[in-house]
Amino acid sequence: MEQRTFEGKWEDVARRGSELAGRRVRVTVLEEFEPTKRLDSTLAALIADAERLSGELPPSPGQDPADAWAEGVSAKFRRQGFTL
Repeated sequence: MEQRTFEGKWEDVARRGSELAGRRVRVTVLEEFEPTKRLDSTLAALIADAERLSGELPPSPGQDPADAWAEGVSAKFRRQGFTL
């Protein structure tokens, strides 16, 4: 018999008891999922860094402030080893 994986709450797996009777099984208890965080709180640190960078990097003459901000964020992530 090929290996199959059943995942869900115990009650969901237990419903398959007759199908699994007499077979070797392995039960792994999984950690409970953490509640999903709100996007704004998850990104708060990134937003704070971006705001700090935008204050440190004044736009060049004739440069759109949004472009200066984007360059500052890109520079931050390049320093952390990301390829953009």
